[in-house]
Amino acid sequence: MGTAAARALARRGRRTALVEQFRIGHDRGRSHGASRIFRFAYHHPDYVRMAGLARDLWRVLEGETGEALLHTTGGLDAGPGARVAAEALGAAGVPFEWLRGEEAMERWPGLRFDAGAEVLFQPDAGVVSADRAVLAMARAARQAGAAVWEGTPVTALAPAGTGVEVLTPEGPLRADVAVVAAGAWAGKLLASAGLLLPLEVTLEQVAYFEQEKASALPTLIDWHSEQRAGYAVPDPARPGSLKLGDHMTGPVVDPDSRTFDPDPDGLRRVHEWAAHRFAGLRPTGAETCLYATTPDEDFVLDRIGAVVIGSACSGHGFKFAPLVGEWLAALATGDPPPLPVERFRASRPSLTK
Repeated sequence: MGTAAARALARRGRRTALVEQFRIGHDRGRSHGASRIFRFAYHHPDYVRMAGLARDLWRVLEGETGEALLHTTGGLDAGPGARVAAEALGAAGVPFEWLRGEEAMERWPGLRFDAGAEVLFQPDAGVVSADRAVLAMARAARQAGAAVWEGTPVTALAPAGTGVEVLTPEGPLRADVAVVAAGAWAGKLLASAGLLLPLEVTLEQVAYFEQEKASALPTLIDWHSEQRAGYAVPDPARPGSLKLGDHMTGPVVDPDSRTFDPDPDGLRRVHEWAAHRFAGLRPTGAETCLYATTPDEDFVLDRIGAVVIGSACSGHGFKFAPLVGEWLAALATGDPPPLPVERFRASRPSLTK
């Protein structure tokens, strides 16, 4: 979100500094790895509409950088949450269809469903090449004129007249506006400016598999309940390679002292699900990442004084990155945002109880 916002601001002709505590493309947060899911199937029409805007902006970024970043595979939703997604898709006027289990298996022989199951198929879903997308946005930000400070942790934010001072070990930066898109570190950083945001940081993990016989696969959200789901994301750059995870099941951690070791019990659950839902998968590895989650799992996109909050989080934000970048830039410059902002206010009741 930070690289996207820096690109959007620099393209507006604003003097912009992108300050990163590690290196662009690091593996300590929530944006690393080869792939992230892109989907229209959501629980609310607001997100469905946002996905449409984000898709168009991914295509703009592809044209600007000459890189293929968003790959259309189609996407499936199975289980209780599929009905909820169908209602939201219908309300937003986005096409989808219902498949019987046997139809889905005939179309994608690598999947397993009960013959009588109903599966939602949305043809425009796909996969974003995550690592490449972050680097592409940072490169585009530089080309538009943004200064990029890597290896520069921000220790605090402080008021400075009508603007803000960004404190770093190398000295302060003073600006009219600071955009905070710090992921798992956002809560700590915002608190230094007296802005309390109830973000819970958890350590999540994904497992990687290879198909015994490589075949095309869609993305999959497998709803165990309306709140909990497993997900599967194919890697377009490596046919037959697949990432599987169990959404939002990890322990609460401090981002500065978290472990990088996967949880064996969590991996066992994912392996069991893989054996149930897929044919002929071989495990090849696992890795961890961080979620920063709000109580209602919605984003926080808001401006308070000279600070813009860019917490497009809760484990489902990556697909919206170029849209969120434009959104944060609009908040910083006083331009109208792409969509109404009430849902994502920091002052909404679910965040202020």
